[in-house]
Amino acid sequence: MSDLIIPEPFASRIRELIEREHRSFEDILERMLESYPKRKSPPPPDIPVYEPRPAWSLTEDDIEIPDDIEDKQAYLEAARKIRPKIYAIAREYWQEVGDSERLALTDEQLDKVFWLIDHEGIPRFKSEKDSVVLPHDPLEDLIGLIDTDQTDLSMTVRETMRKKYGSVD
Repeated sequence: MSDLIIPEPFASRIRELIEREHRSFEDILERMLESYPKRKSPPPPDIPVYEPRPAWSLTEDDIEIPDDIEDKQAYLEAARKIRPKIYAIAREYWQEVGDSERLALTDEQLDKVFWLIDHEGIPRFKSEKDSVVLPHDPLEDLIGLIDTDQTDLSMTVRETMRKKYGSVD
């Protein structure tokens, strides 16, 4: 146990709380400290801490590029920028669950095996693709609905209204 020196204005207020609430100094101090969130424990010293860096080692083989992406180079650059942030989220999860094996993977190693963070917040590897069932993405239903050569969609609405209700002008 160590001694803590508390300046007088604070000490007076603490003494008043002790008398008013009929509690010990330790109880008052503990109650005060409970209002602050607990700090996450630092990683064990044997596990290296990696600073985010551009994922320059990512190749087209490491990232699945959808067929409809026209500018594949821009897609790769965007993936290289976002991956270190995703790896940081994954490492935070692995630290919380105590998975030191995955936590020890370097960014370069993750570049080769990492897939995604699923809908439950669990980081997944490419090897898990066949065993993980992802929920349907409702935004996929919208793909193609607005896919038209017409640049002014208000014209499409007018034509539809004209067909259904006659002249709308």
